[in-house]
Amino acid sequence: MKKSFFIFLIIVLSISGFAQNTVNILKSDLSALNLPVASVDSLKFGSANSQLNIYTHDSALISIPVSTIDSMTFTTGMATTLAGVSTLQASSVSYTSASAGYKIFSVGGSAIIEKGICWSTNPNPTINDNKIVSIANTATSTVNLTGLAAGTTIHIKAFATNANGTAYGNDLQITTLSYTLPTVETTSASYDYSLNKATCVVNIKTNGGCTLTERGVCWSTTTNPTINDLKYSGGISTGKFYAFMTNLNLNSTYYVRAYATNCIGTAYGAQLTVKPMMGNVTYTLGIDSVANPIPYKLIKIAMDSACIYFDRYTPFKGNISVYYNAGIPTAQASYHGSIGFGPNTWYMWVGTAMHEMCHFMGSGTTSIWQSKVVNGIWTGSVASNLLKSLTGQVLNADTQHFWPFGINLRTEITNLGDTSAQQVGLSNCAKLCKAMCVDDCGLPTSW
Repeated sequence: MKKSFFIFLIIVLSISGFAQNTVNILKSDLSALNLPVASVDSLKFGSANSQLNIYTHDSALISIPVSTIDSMTFTTGMATTLAGVSTLQASSVSYTSASAGYKIFSVGGSAIIEKGICWSTNPNPTINDNKIVSIANTATSTVNLTGLAAGTTIHIKAFATNANGTAYGNDLQITTLSYTLPTVETTSASYDYSLNKATCVVNIKTNGGCTLTERGVCWSTTTNPTINDLKYSGGISTGKFYAFMTNLNLNSTYYVRAYATNCIGTAYGAQLTVKPMMGNVTYTLGIDSVANPIPYKLIKIAMDSACIYFDRYTPFKGNISVYYNAGIPTAQASYHGSIGFGPNTWYMWVGTAMHEMCHFMGSGTTSIWQSKVVNGIWTGSVASNLLKSLTGQVLNADTQHFWPFGINLRTEITNLGDTSAQQVGLSNCAKLCKAMCVDDCGLPTSW
């Protein structure tokens, strides 16, 4: 049957059987019309039964679209029933906000005046605590709770108020997310000698839930640097960015970490090492590691170590071809050609590798270098003054070698003393080679 028939039947029964009662017309928009039955004169359906027209004894006309009527009840006297409401499970819970819902399954005896969600950190909150009022005209809806405290348990309850009072739904709990330290990665750190700075790539993966106040890199010559050491900062967003280490000392090793600071504190990424290098000398080792495992291992260690000294103290750049030949008595090199090692393992060490690298750079293998040697003394001013500043000695040379620190003999280094003293001797070799070849002779630094 049509909806209009049921409405008509209810009103007829109300008027005929309960003349002193109240007809409660409950609408889908949560409003209600409460009419004493005795005040109703007649009713008619209009517009193809789509309109309910109620005529009262005072000649008033109340016209209601049938489609807006949810239900009808009648009560003895005016209705005094509270609304029926339930609390829906919260969603979209974040650090300081959440979405909470309600469902009104009965408006009670009169129109809903106000509905929404109330909440508190204590159980069973009421509208006297915190509340958000919904403006929706539907029985089921959600509201957004904001300004919540992070990492806190919140009690929420739906409420609905009509003329008879406020009804509440069930008490549910939500726990907002807790803030954490940012998640930080120190992705890379590379040194540029021409600019004397290191470029670091940093990735701030998360901000921990609250806004960053600072991000960057910090560095020191001691391990595990903090923001209390040297630092570079820039920006407050997450994601990848570049940061820079500047004014670095070529004789130092630096430790660098990315960092990010938020409302909780400062988090650090993994530690990387930056060794300021002037040059970039590499090599290709042409030795069969299977057929000659020991020479391969020893020569590789020697060349790796030698490249570190030349990279740190010279601007030389290029790749050196290194080979093994059983017919070479010791070791040999040619100017910008190659370096060869023989089978004598005594010469497979860093000192010999550096001695041959000096030849490769032009020391004792170019005519311009040899022209600087007069009566056994090196006449180039830069290298001579450098040695005097280091040790106070005179720089001696012949057509092939220089001394001290030319390392024609292994004892030139081993006789210097402990490991630290020998390392200083090896660094002096690289510095003098650079001063003679580049500053005094003007030989190229790249090949």
